[in-house]
Amino acid sequence: MWNRHRTRQHAPWEHNQIHLFTTPKFHTPHSSKMKLNIAYPANGTQKLIEIDDEHRLRVFYDKRMGQEVEGDSLGDEFKGYVFKITGGNDKQGFPMKQGVLHPTRVRLLLADGHSCYRPRRTGERKRKSVRGCIVGPDLAVLSLVVLKQGDNEIEGLTDATVPKRLGPKRANHIRKFFGLTKEDDVRKFVIRREVTKGDKTYTKAPKIQRLITPQRLQRKRHLKALKARNAQAQKDAAAEYAQLLAKRVAEKKAEKAEIKKRRASSLRAHSTA
Repeated sequence: MWNRHRTRQHAPWEHNQIHLFTTPKFHTPHSSKMKLNIAYPANGTQKLIEIDDEHRLRVFYDKRMGQEVEGDSLGDEFKGYVFKITGGNDKQGFPMKQGVLHPTRVRLLLADGHSCYRPRRTGERKRKSVRGCIVGPDLAVLSLVVLKQGDNEIEGLTDATVPKRLGPKRANHIRKFFGLTKEDDVRKFVIRREVTKGDKTYTKAPKIQRLITPQRLQRKRHLKALKARNAQAQKDAAAEYAQLLAKRVAEKKAEKAEIKKRRASSLRAHSTA
């Protein structure tokens, strides 16, 4: 007789699966430590500072990416500074994404053109974990940009300058950088840099992109003339084909009329006989 109270025997792989699903998830409490990656675009510098006191960090909590925050609560050295929140990462390294109004992680279907995702194939979409744009205590690093400098200088940030290694490369960007007009020769204003290779020291200059030269104008005129020539050749070929088609249609029509005429005459001759 079948015993309805008999327990079902599980396979070994099912034991592991049940154990995985029934094991409770323990979350580690949020640490009060947070690193601030402060950038100063005017000088091209940035500095990473670590803050242990949560009271100093509370001014950033519940703020979104893109909002401005005064730095007075961070300490006396940041008095008068105004920062803009540009992003950050949580303790597990997931980046903050603009527009996700959530203080925790979410899984979003991302495609080409979205931040926090780089597709490997054309048209590929993937569901990725991203951190919301609302600042909370679970962040490990918070990225800030200095919008307004305060009373004091910050060592390694506002008192230092990191020059750009490379200058502008596009012709219009060089004109804008030096305030040139279209009549000025851009090639004289290219920023050259010194390169030392062995005992030799020489200068290198980037190739100027989108530079209008006589060769380029000549090439453009040639392509335009070639395009007009091809268009005229296609037009002539189409007219010739239409003429040939009309001739063939007329010949076919005349041939049909001749056959019809011969058939009618033969029928008449047959009826008289």
